[in-house]
This record gives sequence, structure tokens and C-alpha cells, in this order.
Amino acid sequence: MTADFSLRPGKRLQHIQRSAKAMKWMASVCLVALVPLSVLLVLAVIFPAFVPLIGDNPVSIDNQERTLSELSLAQRGSLTVLLIVSLSLLTGALRALRCLFERIQNAEFFAGRTLDTMASLGIWLISYAIFDFASVPVSTLIATMDYPEGQRVVDVSADGGEIFCMILGTLMVLLGWVMREAASLAEENRQII
Repeated sequence: MTADFSLRPGKRLQHIQRSAKAMKWMASVCLVALVPLSVLLVLAVIFPAFVPLIGDNPVSIDNQERTLSELSLAQRGSLTVLLIVSLSLLTGALRALRCLFERIQNAEFFAGRTLDTMASLGIWLISYAIFDFASVPVSTLIATMDYPEGQRVVDVSADGGEIFCMILGTLMVLLGWVMREAASLAEENRQII
């Protein structure tokens, strides 16, 4: 399947704006859905007995399974802090994405704010990937803090999601910088002519 680029320039612009509008609303729906989901997840970690569908699921730690209800309140509180930071970074990335789609919908392709938003989205994604990678060993250590000294676990792992967020974030930052430079060169050329 190939893309149809035979549309007239005005039609292409309308198509881009309609697509950006649809994506902006999808990002908005995701942001709205993230709020109750975040509250539910935080409650499930702190009070696993009150949210049995999520809270009593076993967590695998070094070939051992534990439920959240087996952890102390201090451990669950520490895990909740990690969860809140992770969800906050994800929310920031979604807000930046929504803002980027809104600017594209308004045909502000090379405006400074649009390019700043693109770079900001990349920074949010990179921050999320780094935090997600760093939180795995911290969370496994927190979850095994009640074990005897020699049985505590620090698990270090990276998965495809973290790598994808890191690559996509870096790409967004670089595209934002390159497009900003292109926009400033175009403005200089306009002033010379």
C-alpha cells in the first residue's frame, strides 16, 4: 500500500490538519483515561485488598512470586512513589504529544513553539525511558527489603518499550533542533531577498 501524494497542496494541508485533529483528540482521551487508571493503580498498590483484581496478582521477583498484600505498608508506599513518578512522566509525554498535534492542526509547522514542543516531547520520552529502566532494580530491592540480608534481589533489565521510548525521544529532540535550524535559515533567506 502506498500513500497518495497526488492531492493538491490545499487538500494535503487539509488532510494533515484533519489527521492532526483526530490524533489530538485521541491523545486527549488517553489523558482523561489516564487519570482514573492512575488513581486505581495507586490504590491497588497501597491497599491491595480493596482492589482485588489488580492488588492480589502475584509479582515475580527472581523466580519467586509475591502478592502486594504480602509487602509491608512502607514497601507498598515506596513502590507507590515510583509508580506516581512513572505515571507523571507518562502524563507529561501525553500532554506534549497532544500539544504538538494541536499546533500541527493549526498549521504552525515551523513556529518556534511547535519545534519547542517537539523537543519537549522527546525529553519527556527520554526521561520516561531512563526512569523506567532505573526503577526496575529499585522496585525489586524495595519488594525484597523484608528478606534476610543475603536474599534481597536487585534485578536489572531493559525491555523493548524502554529502548523504543529512548530512540523515539532522541529522534524527536533531534528533529525539533533540525527543524528549528531550518526555520531560522529560511527566515534569514527571506530577509536577504
